[in-house]
Amino acid sequence: MFAEIAAALGRGEPVALVTVVKIYGAAPCAPGARLLVRADGGVIGTLGGASTDARAHADALRALASGEASLHTYHLDPEGGESVGSCGATLEVFVEPLRPQPRLIVAGSGYVAQALARLCAPFGWRLALLDDRSEFVRAAALPDGVETVVGELPELIAAHHPDSMTAVVIVTRGHRSDGEALRAALETSAGYVGMIGSPSKVRQIFRTLLKEGFAAEALERVHAPIGLDLGAETPDEIALSIAAELLMWRRGGSGVALRAKESILARVLADTTGETLDETTGETGEASADPAREPAGAAV
Repeated sequence: MFAEIAAALGRGEPVALVTVVKIYGAAPCAPGARLLVRADGGVIGTLGGASTDARAHADALRALASGEASLHTYHLDPEGGESVGSCGATLEVFVEPLRPQPRLIVAGSGYVAQALARLCAPFGWRLALLDDRSEFVRAAALPDGVETVVGELPELIAAHHPDSMTAVVIVTRGHRSDGEALRAALETSAGYVGMIGSPSKVRQIFRTLLKEGFAAEALERVHAPIGLDLGAETPDEIALSIAAELLMWRRGGSGVALRAKESILARVLADTTGETLDETTGETGEASADPAREPAGAAV
């Protein structure tokens, strides 16, 4: 089963592993029994019965959706026929989602690309810098472990087979090479596609691709101009804005400032003035006169 896990993760496919950690009673399997669930719903292995496997399958899919491991208890009714004896059995199972290491493919190896590689390397990305200029690649100051490849960008992007756990960032030297790289990236299943450039440059490239037959839905995938609005100007600052957007995509963040999200001052003021704060809207209102809503210990 571990070979199947390695193969799936190598393809960029997340899986969930269900492992029996304890049994009570006449269980149909021993501790250590495993069942593997793929993202497409496919199953490898068994916990000893169709009903139990179905419950494990459902819990595994939920773990894949949430990204969180969980512990479950399955009670096997002897009338269901899945326990070995007449007294039933209980299984404790651990459900663990396993995700492939995310990849970052950077088309270009200039100053922004190098700064981005230096920023993202400590965050666990598998990094590859692609360029058609060998002199830039040779001179690049990069962390250890970053793959560098020289060749035609469209061919290199296709050869790296970007999948749903791959981000493709396009920061080449010009409009033409950016457009060529973007065409290639859009023909893959990359989970994130971003391209550097001014609004006018992005409009020009989008118009060209639309005329070539690319659907508007395909261009909706493109984060362009790339990055978050940080007021960035230097290559390092631009790389930081790109890295922030990549982390937001990878972790499912909103990009909203935490100060605005938490509204801490509004909550403190509401507590101070005796007003209530609507948890859904953030608006304050009159404190309730209902004694049942008085804080514990208020009455003396």
